[in-house]
Amino acid sequence: MKRRIVIIALFLFTVLPMIMAQKPDGAKKFDHEQFRKKLELFITEEAGLSQEDASKFFPLFHEMKMKQMKIGNKIKKLKKNPLDDDERDDDDDDDEEEDDWAEAVIEIEELKVKQAQIGETYIKRLCKTISGEKVFKALKAEDAFHRQMLNNFRKGHR
Repeated sequence: MKRRIVIIALFLFTVLPMIMAQKPDGAKKFDHEQFRKKLELFITEEAGLSQEDASKFFPLFHEMKMKQMKIGNKIKKLKKNPLDDDERDDDDDDDEEEDDWAEAVIEIEELKVKQAQIGETYIKRLCKTISGEKVFKALKAEDAFHRQMLNNFRKGHR
């Protein structure tokens, strides 16, 4: 009897977590390439970009977004764990800890400025490759696309 209970318990502890870890039907992994294609199509249509404009715009646009995203990830990491516990001793005094917090806040703000500078640099480059009006419309379309995706996500239409 005890042996059966042990076998059933082992079965539940090994199989149940695997069953629970599986995604529900219809849940899909985020497809970055599909998202990117939809974004490009939406921007192209909304901003009225020609094929030539799009071929000039999107490489720079994606390069800018990747650089900004890397900085954004650093900001998130800093916000999540501003004081790295591995480098700190237990006998640090309060003044040193306060300095660490201040440094983290300053670093986050510096990264935000760097992120904005990257945006400014790339926007200037984009305006040299296609008209400023089309760049403006493309950036406006990007915002509209993200709003639309967020609304669809909230409604459950992934």
